[in-house]
Amino acid sequence: MTSSKTGLNTNPGSQRVIAANEQVTGPPGAEMLRRSGIGQTSSSDSLEVMDNACGGGILTSEFVKLAAERGVAVKRILASDHDENMVSYTTRRKEESAWENVEVKQIDQQFVPLPDGSFSHVFNNFGVFFCPNDEAALSETHRVLRPNGTAGFTSWKTIAWWPAVAMPAIDAFIPEAPKLPPPGTVFPVQGWSDPAAISGKLEKAGFTGVQVSEYAFTPDAVAEDFAEATAVLVKVVTKRFWSEKENQKYGDQIEPALLRYLQENFPNRKWNGQMVALIALGKK
Repeated sequence: MTSSKTGLNTNPGSQRVIAANEQVTGPPGAEMLRRSGIGQTSSSDSLEVMDNACGGGILTSEFVKLAAERGVAVKRILASDHDENMVSYTTRRKEESAWENVEVKQIDQQFVPLPDGSFSHVFNNFGVFFCPNDEAALSETHRVLRPNGTAGFTSWKTIAWWPAVAMPAIDAFIPEAPKLPPPGTVFPVQGWSDPAAISGKLEKAGFTGVQVSEYAFTPDAVAEDFAEATAVLVKVVTKRFWSEKENQKYGDQIEPALLRYLQENFPNRKWNGQMVALIALGKK
């Protein structure tokens, strides 16, 4: 999920890591779709949906499943991301899964080259959380929505594994490395962990009927997958906060440190803490 070269690119290159990441981002995304009311209205209009900053396409996958479960007619789904690797990955996923009416494009969420009122729904699953200019992303989302269209966003209220796993793992097994910064300093855009601030952002962008709610869950990921996936984000952060020499010296030790900490400190070698996501919904 990334929006430009100046943003925080957390997209991994490995298919295995993408799958592990989606065990964390998938459940809140699926819950956002359920709470958005898809298939629960009397409207007979077919849906045109944008999966904005789609990453590897987990939200599109969840939408296809939900639409089938609820018997919803879907005219079009556009899955888009600025990262060409994620576009390629999602395109392969579309072909392998035989998704119908799904199009995949390379688009920056801050600059959407599509007409006003193109979509009945625009969803953004953690992409805006890493966007360097969230006001631009919100403005573009509002613009491409139809009147009375629905927008949905997910973000993290707490990144619980950061202080519970990442920080103590580095302290314990790479003690000579610089300490990791606290989680509140990790992301470039502030306010997306605060429900009141999120409401203010959406209302400022023109959305009405804004609702922000919590969703708590425990990721179901084995230690090896969890360590590999979370190491991607830790390394992104260390590249910002550590020197080049420090990253060269300690970077390869991060994933083994995370894995060892998980194996030695949690039952069944799995982190048993809760992630808390925020789900924001609004209308045009």
